[in-house]
Amino acid sequence: MKSFLVIGTVDAPKDNGGLTLREQTKRKTWRGLASSPRPPEYLGLQVIFIFLSILTPLRLAREHLIFPQMNPSQMDSFDIAIIGGGPAGCATALSIRKSAPSLTCIVIDDADPENFKVGESLPPESGRLLHYLDASLMKTMSSRVSSGLHTPCSGNASAWASSQVEERHSIMNPFGHGHHLDRANFDEMLRCAVDQGPSTTLKKGKFSSIHKRDDGKWILDLDVQGTQKGIEATWVVDATGRKASLATKIGAKVVTSNPLLAFFAVFTSPDPEIGIGDNDMRTLIEATASGWWYSSLVSRNPRTRVVVFHTSPSHPIAKIVRRAEGFLEHLKESSMHVFGIVEKGEYEMENKYPRCTAAGSSRLDSPCDGAAHWVAVGDAAMAFDPLSSQGMMTALEMGSYAGLHLSSVLMGKEEEIQLQGVLENTYDRVVSEYEKHRGYYYSIVKRFPGELFWEST
Repeated sequence: MKSFLVIGTVDAPKDNGGLTLREQTKRKTWRGLASSPRPPEYLGLQVIFIFLSILTPLRLAREHLIFPQMNPSQMDSFDIAIIGGGPAGCATALSIRKSAPSLTCIVIDDADPENFKVGESLPPESGRLLHYLDASLMKTMSSRVSSGLHTPCSGNASAWASSQVEERHSIMNPFGHGHHLDRANFDEMLRCAVDQGPSTTLKKGKFSSIHKRDDGKWILDLDVQGTQKGIEATWVVDATGRKASLATKIGAKVVTSNPLLAFFAVFTSPDPEIGIGDNDMRTLIEATASGWWYSSLVSRNPRTRVVVFHTSPSHPIAKIVRRAEGFLEHLKESSMHVFGIVEKGEYEMENKYPRCTAAGSSRLDSPCDGAAHWVAVGDAAMAFDPLSSQGMMTALEMGSYAGLHLSSVLMGKEEEIQLQGVLENTYDRVVSEYEKHRGYYYSIVKRFPGELFWEST
């Protein structure tokens, strides 16, 4: 179908109840595709509206209609725009604020703080990093641990290579104990810290599209409580998680390997007097013939335990554990240690579970582009098998590291090509170490010969 033109005119405004020419012009503007108010000398001139071919409506509308009518001086402008307000995105923003307080940074996030999130273990060494990013974070953490919202992690226990539990107590760690988190609450704490700074801003909104202007600035389209809003930024950071929403719109591709599904459920104790008997503060991992279980006590107020089952997407058990009765039955039949804790605590699974999420390895084919001014951090750049227990820590470290180098580039202390080289080399080393250790820990499980899951990992 060919494009076609519709020619219309806007008459010069007449006297109308004392309204200014500009106000009258706004009222006269033809409805449909919005036209910016014209100053008086332009009134009466023909206004051309280009109605576009259905073959290319979005691209041409963006290039010819929407953005040319936006006055850049009226658009909020930032040095860095970060899409995603999880640990990686917030760490990037806080690191930028720490390194270069004069730089302006906005974090766009649409997370619901009431939704439960998997990924609730924070290792002991995270304390120093949180303190570096913002001294108030550890004070807030301590207060919430005292109230029972988060719980200390006393160590790691695993029935992995054998059915017997092997334990590594946190007393052996020079950094002390880690934490089991109410993850949604932890993320909200980070977002609040971002929003409290003079140069960092948190915006509740949903990222929808991105394009680059001729002057090199990124223009991001946001949905803010149902209202479309545009912002401009010199650099953009993808912290959207495994989906890498921003990077893939720019042209990057997600490369996956070692496919894995995580079926998770939240268990609560209906009777506080009974539930209080569960004082097992360990991270517990248990291998079974069809996959492996994970569990931890994430909150004492109310007493809440998360239970996760990991298996391959192609395994027949994946269809069974999607349903509540199948999940509970498989927990009882396949697990000795995790099921024992759930049974002893007389826990009940909440109604909306189990849920399923991707948990395999993935990474972007290119995690950054210095010339194009974009970087990916956290799971958007690389996502790990939960067995590594480093997802949260890596996200915080990666965001801190990227924020430090972004600050150096924008302050003129580092070249763009240097940033790209440093980040790519660092990311490659992290992935290489991860794959080596992942391969080793899966290979030492020999007690399920011939089982599909262990043969394919």
